[in-house]
Amino acid sequence: MTQRAIVLGAWIGLAGIGAGLATPAVAQSVGDSFVVPNLPIEYDRGRNTGVLDRPRPQYDALGVKIGGFTLFPRLETSIGYSDNVYQSASNRKSDGVADLSPSARLTSDWSRHSFTLDGAADVKRFFTETRRNQDSWHVGASGRYDLGGQATLSASARTERATEPPTSAAYPTAAAAASQYQSTQMQLNAGYAPGRLKLQGGFTFIALGFDDVLTFANGVVSQANRNSHTESGSGRVEYALSPDTSVFVQTTYDRVAYARPLATGIPNRSSDTYRGLAGATFDLSTLLRGSLGVGYMRRRYDSAIYRPIGGLTAEARMEYFPTPLTTVTVSGRRLIEDASFLNSGGFVNNTVALRLDHELLRYVLLDTQIGYEHDSYKGTNASLDIVRASGGARYILTREFGLGVSVAHDLRAAHGASAGPSYHETRFLLSIVAQR
Repeated sequence: MTQRAIVLGAWIGLAGIGAGLATPAVAQSVGDSFVVPNLPIEYDRGRNTGVLDRPRPQYDALGVKIGGFTLFPRLETSIGYSDNVYQSASNRKSDGVADLSPSARLTSDWSRHSFTLDGAADVKRFFTETRRNQDSWHVGASGRYDLGGQATLSASARTERATEPPTSAAYPTAAAAASQYQSTQMQLNAGYAPGRLKLQGGFTFIALGFDDVLTFANGVVSQANRNSHTESGSGRVEYALSPDTSVFVQTTYDRVAYARPLATGIPNRSSDTYRGLAGATFDLSTLLRGSLGVGYMRRRYDSAIYRPIGGLTAEARMEYFPTPLTTVTVSGRRLIEDASFLNSGGFVNNTVALRLDHELLRYVLLDTQIGYEHDSYKGTNASLDIVRASGGARYILTREFGLGVSVAHDLRAAHGASAGPSYHETRFLLSIVAQR
C-alpha cells in the first residue's frame, strides 16, 4: 500500500469491520480500498441485487432504537492460523492468532437527510510470535443534507489506526513487527441531478503518519519519510441515455506532499497527478450491472530526479447474475503509485480480480475470489507480481449469531533487487459473530 493507493485505491473489496451477519468471512482482495474515493462511480439503479446486498428480513439485525436513531452493536471473535507469520522466504514460522473485533454503528431514521456515526476496534494476538500483535481502530461520521430540487450535500470525517498488508509494494522489508499507520481524512461532496443530467464534485483531504517498525535484530526502522498529506479534487458530468445506461466524463487532480526528505540529501516524491476518465455505467434488468472508465493519467514530481509518469488509466467493475442466488464480480484498475525505494519515483499498478458469491439455503453464504496484481517500476528493471486467492462461508444461525470460516493464500513474486522479498503464505480463520 502506498500513499497513492490510500487516496485513490479502488472499490474492489466487499468486506469490512461493522458489516452485518450476512457478510461472508473473506480475505482481503487484491487492490482493496482503504479509503473510499471522493467520487465513487455509481451504477446501482435498483434493477439487480447482489448476494451480499440482498435484504434478509428473518436474519438482518434489528438494532436498538434510540430516539430518531438506531444503534447496531456487533462483536466478532475468531481464531486462525498462518504458515508464514513473517511473510518470509527464508524465515518461515507458523503460528496461531486470536482476534477480537467489536464495532457499533448509529444511523438516523429520518425521512430526509441522514447521519451515521460508527466505530470499531480490531485486536490481534499471536500465540508465540508476539511481535506481530496488532491493535487497530477507527472512528468516523458521515452525513447527507438534501437541499431539495435534486441537490445534495454530503460530508464525512474519519480517523483510524490501521495495519499495512504485507503484500504492499511499499511494505518495509526488514520489519518483524506489523507496519501500522494513522490515517485521518475528511471528504466533502456535492451533487445535482436535473433530469437526465447528473453533476458531481468532491474534495478529500488525507493525512498519513507511519509508525516506526521493529526489525528481526531488534532494531528500529523509521518510516517518517512516508508521512504525507494529500488534497484531491474530482468532478464528474453524467448523462442518462436511458433508465438503465449512462455515459460520464470525470477528471481528478491530486496533490501529495511529503513531510520529510526521502533520505539525507534526497528529496521525497511530492507530486501532482492529473487523471481523466470517460465511460459508462449500466444496470440491465436481471442480467448485468457495472461501470467502465478509460482515460489518461500523468504524474509530475516536484524534484527533477524523478521522471514524470503517464499513460493509460482504467477502472472497471461488473456484476453478472447467472441466477438470483449467484453473483459473479469482475473488477480491474490501472493507476500510478509511489515506489518504496530510492532509484524509482513510482510504478504503474495493474490489478484484476474475479469473485463469486452464492447464497445456499438463504442462511449459508459462500464466496471464492482470486486476484492478480502487477507493478512495473519506472526507471528500473524491478517488478512485482501478487496473486491472492481465498474462499469462505458464513452460516447465519439467527439474527444474533453467525459462524464463519475462510482460507486464503497469498503469493508475492519480486523481480529485481529493489522489489523486496518473494514469499507465499496460507491462512485459515474460524469466526463467531454476535450482533443486536
